[in-house]
Amino acid sequence: MAGKDSSDRSLRIASMTTMLDYHWMFLRSLSSSVREYLGEAGLEALERGFRRAGYSRGQRIRDRPETFAEGRDALSLIRYWDMGEHAMAAETGSFAVSGTGARATVTLPHVPGADYFSTHAGGDILEPYWRNTLTGMAEGYDAATGVEFSAVTLDLNTPWQLTWTYRGESEEVTAGPVEDVFAQPSRAIQLTRSTFAAFAVMQMYIGFELIDRFDASGERALREALYQFGVERGQGMREQALSQGRPLDFQSWFEVLQERDPAESVFVFRGDTHISPGVMQAECTYCPLAEVWSEEGERGLKLGYMYDVEVHRGLVESYHPGGRIRWNTVKTRGDRTCKFYFSIPELVTRNDPDWAQPRRQH
Repeated sequence: MAGKDSSDRSLRIASMTTMLDYHWMFLRSLSSSVREYLGEAGLEALERGFRRAGYSRGQRIRDRPETFAEGRDALSLIRYWDMGEHAMAAETGSFAVSGTGARATVTLPHVPGADYFSTHAGGDILEPYWRNTLTGMAEGYDAATGVEFSAVTLDLNTPWQLTWTYRGESEEVTAGPVEDVFAQPSRAIQLTRSTFAAFAVMQMYIGFELIDRFDASGERALREALYQFGVERGQGMREQALSQGRPLDFQSWFEVLQERDPAESVFVFRGDTHISPGVMQAECTYCPLAEVWSEEGERGLKLGYMYDVEVHRGLVESYHPGGRIRWNTVKTRGDRTCKFYFSIPELVTRNDPDWAQPRRQH
């Protein structure tokens, strides 16, 4: 679990594909849950959450050392985009940037997310998602920033354009060559982590909106969305393992997980990982999601812990119904690392380590 394959270009691309799929998968689970439990008022809260999340993402790009050193303009916002859609489109030769620092246009092969929703229900959420996210990003990046974009559709054959404008002081620079992110291992890892961090930003600010507006009912809708997001991932892993004739245990669970994200570039683990049929024990020292949640203090960490509980339950329980989830320590409860101890009691042997001690008190 040390990212040993992160120097391989194809694996870096596969990892980015996985992180982007997770983003749209969660958006689908979220919109479905909110529609079911909260109706139209819930969808309005979703839109406010999208805008807040976009603002946070724009602020993050604004705060980057590169932006600080080079100055803010439309091209800088594009150059330091925080998710992998641009890099993936460039990989296929279907990405272009034109214009100047005052007005720059991005052309993509289709609306990001349309590829996922072309095979899954709920694609109507993409229009309010992009409308509010982009508006929020412009506001978070700089008050002098504006954004225009073409219609949001699910048509994979319709190119999508968005134009950023910047009214502040900027040199009349023009768009240069597009960066080959996947040629640089450290840059690809950075962008993959940033892509998953954007997922946490969306989850957190939407969580704030749902709970502030609907209290316990809003929390219920969010928990259900998180759990179903985990279930969708876990069921896909289960189907893959069964189709390959593998037993449903933690050994096969971990193997399938690696195949679905082969670069392992998002998280960092210590070297004392233990994987057996009955136990998955590991210590995570770096998590980009926890970094996001911690920025909002105790309230953000509470939403992060909700993610930890529901997503991991969904992942493991949908793979093997006897799976149990626990942490000896976990970042979202204030610890420095996350010590996972996932088990299937009927498969645990005397050779398995036992981290399942009472949790230490702070």
